[in-house]
Amino acid sequence: MAEALARRRLGPAAEIASAGIGAAGGPPAEEAVLVMRIAYQIDISAHVARPVGVLDPRTFDAVVAMDPSIYQQLRTVWDVPESVLYGWDIEDPLGADFQTFRETALKIERRLEQFLAATGFDA
Repeated sequence: MAEALARRRLGPAAEIASAGIGAAGGPPAEEAVLVMRIAYQIDISAHVARPVGVLDPRTFDAVVAMDPSIYQQLRTVWDVPESVLYGWDIEDPLGADFQTFRETALKIERRLEQFLAATGFDA
C-alpha cells in the first residue's frame, strides 16, 4: 500500500520501490487490494512482495522503515546509513480485517505527507 500511495502522490518521475524484512515473495493481502481499489482506485493486485535483499537500500535517497524494529534491522543488518533512513511507527496490518487495512492506508497517507513536507522530496 505504501508503494502505491507514494507512486500516486509523487508521480512517474520518482523512482519508488518497496521491500520487506520478512517478505516471502507472495501477492498482496486481499484486504490491501480491496482498500486500494475501493478507496484510491489503484490496482495493486499484481504487486509481489520482495525481500529487502533484492535491493541495495544504500543506493536510495531515502529509505522508510514502517516501524521501529524494521528501522533497527535496516540500520544494523543491512547497513543503511542513518542519513537516508527514516523511521515511522505504522504497524503491519497483515492478518487483520478490511477496516484495519483502511486505517493503515490512511496512516501511511498522512505520514507520507508529513515526510514529504519535512524532507522536501516532493519539491
